[in-house]
Amino acid sequence: MQYIQIDDSNRKIILELFNKSIDKEGFIIEKRTGKRLVCPYSKKNIQKNSFSILPGSATFVNNEIYCFAEHIVTHR
Repeated sequence: MQYIQIDDSNRKIILELFNKSIDKEGFIIEKRTGKRLVCPYSKKNIQKNSFSILPGSATFVNNEIYCFAEHIVTHR
């Protein structure tokens, strides 16, 4: 499986591919509804400068170690 680091050079195109955008406060939103994305593990809104997309999915999460650990534990 290949991993892609999300940074300033590719953030905009990655968000476009997933039909997402960024609001005035720097949070990722659904383009269609304007609703902020919520990390399924931290239950917090996802900021544009600190997120990942879980491999093999379209699930956006906050870049917190416990979010990745929760994902691994729940998908074993």
